[in-house]
Amino acid sequence: MTASSEDRSAKQSVDFNDINTYFRSENVLNAWLMFDFKQKKIRPTHYSIRTKPSNRGAEHLKEWVIEGSNDKYNWKLLDSRKDIEVLNSKSAFHKFEVQENLEQNEFYQYIRIRQTGQNWCLDNYLNISGLEYFGSIK
Repeated sequence: MTASSEDRSAKQSVDFNDINTYFRSENVLNAWLMFDFKQKKIRPTHYSIRTKPSNRGAEHLKEWVIEGSNDKYNWKLLDSRKDIEVLNSKSAFHKFEVQENLEQNEFYQYIRIRQTGQNWCLDNYLNISGLEYFGSIK
């Protein structure tokens, strides 16, 4: 896991056993969090996000895209969300379906979530307590 910047470790976004830990980027535009599946590739169909343990109106994710790549330079848009209310609360959890219809043989080594607008607190910190992807792997 890597991130555009880290105020809190990116690895904390995959600890689903502890709802009190979370990843936090620095306050920068287009902050992102990227998974590298190494020798594997994924064809994502769904993903889930859990917010940090802070009340409504805090730095909860509001607008983002999910992108896939095999070289970290060329990115394909897989999903796009805007003004998502369901994540605007303490430790909220929601599963989203990937909007792009991928070909049966379309797999990616790198998947990232990139914040495309301000969060509910109206700054640019990307905060995620839990992030996981679902789909096929090869």
